Amino acid sequence: MSLVTLQVVQHLRPGGIEHLVLNLLRFASPGYQQFVVALEGSKEEAITQWPELKPFAERLFFLNKPKGKSPLTVIKLRQLMLELGVKVVHSHHIGPLLYSRLAALGLKVRHIQTEHDSWHLSNPRHQQLTRWLLNSAKVQLVADAPRVALQLEKLLGRPADHVILNGIDTEYFSPGSRLLARQDLQLPLDKILIGCAGRLVHEKGIDNALHALASLPNNHHLVIAGQGDKLDELQSLAQHLQLEHRVHWLGYCDQMRLFYRALDLFTMPSRQEGLPLALLEAQACGKSVVATQIGGIPDLLHPHSGKLIKPDRPDQLASAIRDVLAQSNEVSRHNSEFVRECADIRTMAIRYEAIAF
Repeated sequence: MSLVTLQVVQHLRPGGIEHLVLNLLRFASPGYQQFVVALEGSKEEAITQWPELKPFAERLFFLNKPKGKSPLTVIKLRQLMLELGVKVVHSHHIGPLLYSRLAALGLKVRHIQTEHDSWHLSNPRHQQLTRWLLNSAKVQLVADAPRVALQLEKLLGRPADHVILNGIDTEYFSPGSRLLARQDLQLPLDKILIGCAGRLVHEKGIDNALHALASLPNNHHLVIAGQGDKLDELQSLAQHLQLEHRVHWLGYCDQMRLFYRALDLFTMPSRQEGLPLALLEAQACGKSVVATQIGGIPDLLHPHSGKLIKPDRPDQLASAIRDVLAQSNEVSRHNSEFVRECADIRTMAIRYEAIAF
């Protein structure tokens, strides 16, 4: 008899949490049946915007929640739990935690809540609500990095029950030809390419990468993979800094392995993070990383090849990029081995399944 688990997310758009959820579907063991429900959006809209969802279509559900509080969404979620015979709910972030707990009232359902960051708990309302929702023996709290666990205990007054590092498929994300990757993505072959990836939102700090680029030599270019609300603003900033010819906007990129392989260096100038998958993917592809010292990033940045900086310091970012680019190419193999040993998706999936069973 299989154990039915329902993963609950806010939406299904390209992002770290969403990729992690799909990986848990991909690498589930036999006898561990998983479904995913997104509170927001519709299946047709989501697959159109993110074609990677198509192979999982039969295991995806969408509740099309309107803005604001929605009692009807709670009812829909409860009905879905009953129809699927759900025994374990796995929620990601505060919204899914709230709707999952309400929908499961009175049901014999165990609950796993993964906190992928802690910065949102600086909001007193979020903190109080999360404390209340986690006040049950049915709920197992998981932190995705040791530093996130420490922050959760400080903010919530209770320790995480488990620390399970985010994982990626290290057999897929692996070193490869830089030249061929650049040719496939139509990127310059003779420039030093620095990469950023993620949603184009304030929290990702892409504006700091642009300011840092302005102080680097002209043969240094920035390659940005991602979509988001700040695209127009960031492109205007690049124009203001006279960097149009040195910035390459890939938009949504369905060839992220090629993206990482094409780079000389990956950077994460984020203002807020948990444990981002892009940090792991870039290193698994053999790239060194310059990143801000926030969230779980210090836990899984290679201690010898990577470099940490403070947020909102483009000067530090530019200096760190120079330092890391001056390193030997031998770090490529070490970065890949580092991630394979500590953050493979197969290990992560097994650990979550152990909690569920």
